[in-house]
Amino acid sequence: MYRNALPAFGGMLFIFPQEGPLSFWMKNTPLPLDIIYINADFTIVHIAENTAPYSTANIPSQHPAKYVLEVNGGFCRQHGIVAKDRVEFSRVTSKLL
Repeated sequence: MYRNALPAFGGMLFIFPQEGPLSFWMKNTPLPLDIIYINADFTIVHIAENTAPYSTANIPSQHPAKYVLEVNGGFCRQHGIVAKDRVEFSRVTSKLL
């Protein structure tokens, strides 16, 4: 929340202790995002594309997920990323603001 920009190949990764139904919203988020829900097997289970800035509507995972990756809106379409694709995390860094 409150970020005005994301690097072109940057994102925010949320890691949850266990897989389950998840839901995000866009409250206080001024830029559109693609929200990628990923299960414990590292398979994309749902992508919410170009989410509406500042919306308080729930954006559910539609299937159990353990990870959520937020990237710039339109990123998935631009790079051909779709549900059922598998992901691999490498070079993940933690940056506290």
